[in-house]
Amino acid sequence: MATLWLLLFTIMLDGVVLAAEPDQAPQEILGLEAAPQGPPSPSVGQRPSPAVRQQIHELDRRLSILESLAVGRGHGRGVMERGLGWSPEIKERGFSLYSTDGNNRLHLNGGIQADYHEYPGPHSGADPGTEPNGFVLRRLRPILDFRIATYFRGQIMPDLAPRRRSELFNAFLDWDYYDWARVRVGQFKPVFSVENQQGEFDLVFAERSLVQNFALRRDFGANVTGRIFNRHLRYDLGVFNSNSGAIGSASVPEPSVDSNKLGMTRIMATPFLLNGPRALRQLDLGTGVMFGDCINSPCQQPMLTMGQDRTIFQYQPSVTGNGFHTWVLPQMTWFWKRIGVMSTFVHTWEPKTDKSTGRSATLQNEAWMAQAEFSLTDDEPAFNRVTPKRPFDLSKKGAWGAWTLGARYSEQRIDPQAFGLHFADATQYVQTTKGSSLAVNWYASREFRYQWIWEHSEFQGANQAYAKSRTSDMLIFRFTLIY
Repeated sequence: MATLWLLLFTIMLDGVVLAAEPDQAPQEILGLEAAPQGPPSPSVGQRPSPAVRQQIHELDRRLSILESLAVGRGHGRGVMERGLGWSPEIKERGFSLYSTDGNNRLHLNGGIQADYHEYPGPHSGADPGTEPNGFVLRRLRPILDFRIATYFRGQIMPDLAPRRRSELFNAFLDWDYYDWARVRVGQFKPVFSVENQQGEFDLVFAERSLVQNFALRRDFGANVTGRIFNRHLRYDLGVFNSNSGAIGSASVPEPSVDSNKLGMTRIMATPFLLNGPRALRQLDLGTGVMFGDCINSPCQQPMLTMGQDRTIFQYQPSVTGNGFHTWVLPQMTWFWKRIGVMSTFVHTWEPKTDKSTGRSATLQNEAWMAQAEFSLTDDEPAFNRVTPKRPFDLSKKGAWGAWTLGARYSEQRIDPQAFGLHFADATQYVQTTKGSSLAVNWYASREFRYQWIWEHSEFQGANQAYAKSRTSDMLIFRFTLIY
């Protein structure tokens, strides 16, 4: 009973704040050297005097302070490990459940993105993949991160948005005992392109660029990554199933249709991480290479515009891969003060064959993009989105959150042989696509963001037979909530 009373009393006193220097001794913190000396304890049946009641109150106050030191208070953790129970994290969003020894953890977080899409220009329903104006629940993703036995961690992330059937996007396990060799197995994003590595809730624009049409988005496989040479160099090595069409903008891979595999390697250098011009400390440069046989599928999803409002290229159903494919992707990111820059380029060598006609060719396709984000407020763009220095709060002067402007240009060119050999329908699909994007981003807080985005695309067919729209415009109004 005394323990229960003590627990209830501690909860009632939870608002007590300890304002002591961290290097003070416990006696100094609690003021034991100045403990009040009350009169002798009253006899049985006698009401305590005011002095005795004051002494009891002081002892209770000190007990509360001791418990706050032992188990922590608010967001902090105390001298003792926090026991089982939900508690908010300081450095990361969401909530975590810890084991008593701290070696095991469940972390619940996620995000919601809701859009309104509008097409102010020509937007013919005859164009492949087009949509009407309207509201879209773009993403609804609960994310469960976990850590087991100190050196194993993983993630389970489905997408519950009704725009598509519910899918399991991430399901992987990491072994991170060594910082220079961390192993990941399962279904996840291959570390092939920096653009793909940026989280969906961190994008400057609504979707990724045209380069994404040639990148491996997610797949089943294994990857080893690490930082070496005093963290100046990062390497990635991976092997993945995908021969069944996981290359492109769709986020969920299909099961493999044969025993062939894709290999992937990437090297990224941060040459001025510790030394050199301060403005270049966050400059990352590198190249990714992907390679492997592709036989029983085209090894390519339908290609989309940057707003993902229209299909711009797709192979005929009878076209499949015909041997060893190679993708090379140079890439860079740079962040300094109010500026954030990202650029990628991809060139591919893809042997294809039409099983219905017997025609074959090695196609060379390519795409590139360059984008920049500039902060209008005293905030800094980052790879993992802007964290406002002054989150939006009407009760505080000048607390308007962070405001940024973003601009992007991207091009995609399909090998003319794809149309000359009738691997694709020249009346519907595009040989060259040029895309421009503008964005106004309001980061009200780290958890809430609102975006106004304009996507403009220009299309050039392979010949005069091309009969679809020559341009496309799209306005996206996006609300993002991260928890």
